[in-house]
Amino acid sequence: MTVFGSRKKSTADNLSHGKIDTLIGEGTQIKGTFQSSGVVRVDGFLEGSIEHDGDLIVGPKGRIQATIKARNLATAGEIHGDVEVAEKLELLPGAHLKGDVRCGHLVIHEGARFHGRSLMSVTDSAEPPQPARSPGD
Repeated sequence: MTVFGSRKKSTADNLSHGKIDTLIGEGTQIKGTFQSSGVVRVDGFLEGSIEHDGDLIVGPKGRIQATIKARNLATAGEIHGDVEVAEKLELLPGAHLKGDVRCGHLVIHEGARFHGRSLMSVTDSAEPPQPARSPGD
């Protein structure tokens, strides 16, 4: 099942995204700055900051206490910290997000909890072009 771009019902039990490039398994703890790309799944614990150029998946047992920047984020786990997602942020059943959110699209499923402020905005590249200036302006 594809989480991003899918119209099928998402659940914590079938959180997958095809090929996972990096898995932070249950029982693993990472503290500091985490930089990555591709598809990353977190079933362990991350603390600090995450700068991810790709799709981030937080499984039902995953816990993150960090500021997060990612292209897409789907979570069924627990996140404490501010989140900035360029495209789609999806809170699946059982997810708990405590922090402010800025994203392109926000989906909150029944059973997910969100405590914070949200701002949905288009990415900078999608802003309308400025009118052409005439010579002499």
